[in-house]
Amino acid sequence: MENSGKDTNFAANKGFKPHFSRLDELRKSMASDEARLNDPANATEEGKHSYSENLLKIFKAKQQLREAKSRKIVFTNPLIMREANPVIFPNTINVIQGQAGVHKSRLAEILCSCILMQAYPDDDKLLGFIRNYTKDSCVLYVDTERNTKEQFPYALQSIQQKAGYSVEDHPENFDYITLLDIRRTERFQALKEYLDDFRSKHPEKNIFIVLDVTTDCIKDFNRTDDSMELIDLMNQYINEYDVTFLALIHENPGGAKARGHLGTEIMNKASTVIQVGFEKDASQNDTDLIRVKYLKCRSTKRLDSFHIKYSQEAKGLVLADASEVSEFINKRKHKAGTNDIIEYLETYLGDGQPMKNADLMDKLCADFKASSKTVQDRLKVILTEETEIFNANGQPCKLIKAKAGKEVVYSLQVTNPY
Repeated sequence: MENSGKDTNFAANKGFKPHFSRLDELRKSMASDEARLNDPANATEEGKHSYSENLLKIFKAKQQLREAKSRKIVFTNPLIMREANPVIFPNTINVIQGQAGVHKSRLAEILCSCILMQAYPDDDKLLGFIRNYTKDSCVLYVDTERNTKEQFPYALQSIQQKAGYSVEDHPENFDYITLLDIRRTERFQALKEYLDDFRSKHPEKNIFIVLDVTTDCIKDFNRTDDSMELIDLMNQYINEYDVTFLALIHENPGGAKARGHLGTEIMNKASTVIQVGFEKDASQNDTDLIRVKYLKCRSTKRLDSFHIKYSQEAKGLVLADASEVSEFINKRKHKAGTNDIIEYLETYLGDGQPMKNADLMDKLCADFKASSKTVQDRLKVILTEETEIFNANGQPCKLIKAKAGKEVVYSLQVTNPY
């Protein structure tokens, strides 16, 4: 006890504080630091000046997350639906991809008409798409390909007419520009300037921006820095403003992958990815049927595909006749082609879980009314060629056959993880 007293007196004489006091001060200091981190406004004027602009942005975002986390999350209603299924949500990046000439632009135009529609359509001219009428929105269509004398004006007329306007009307919530005359090296900056100006004029509305085609909005869609510059701009807009993007992008010739580095990155960031492509006959020639396939639906389960076709009479896209689609699918299934097998593999393996060889064979043989040899031959082709298959998250994968103990299993392996 005497030694303890001497130590205490020594500490006091030397200016030291008792152990419990030092802990108390440390706690107060930590609490003060946390308060400053949670809200820079709690910092002293001297402390505020020590924060960089980026750090202040992080503090602000953190505080917003803190507030959002503490209350019930009410998810935003979808902007566009089809057959009671949400398709596009506000404040998201969305993609339509496909080979050249598969009517990607016409599908985008229908979605624009859907946004501009002031009453529910009384026919199928919008392919079953309807807008969410609780959201006040406007459309900005950015084109980079079509000429301004006939092609683009005709597309704009089509959008207005499908939405219930005449070609002479100039709806206040419909705007459109072309970047065709802007040098490619200057397009991104020109686009950014216009978007900033347009947004400032419509602060109360959700802005539905169509980029057709997205790869033409930047200098080089294969360069990482050019691609990320546009992706970062889109991410900034959907987070800071009431903006929704629909990006159109071509697929690589002969493949199903969106073009370039930009295509890879935009697939990663997108909430909904729609693939448009002609169905092929037994000789691999294009038919009149066009399949609209959902490759990715981040906010819902992946939606079922549907079929459309171009109508000369309607001068646009219409829903394909159900009997025609059924007949085509039955003929195609009878052939048990690799493309058809792939579609079923996406269903059975798309959730990432492996499946035993025996179980997968039973399902595929029953689906196609085919022999096990035929199915095995198709799977061998898919494995050998490492054919691209999409999982439930819209990620490109390849089919994997492996041993799991004594069992042979099949699974999908992501080729572009993110």
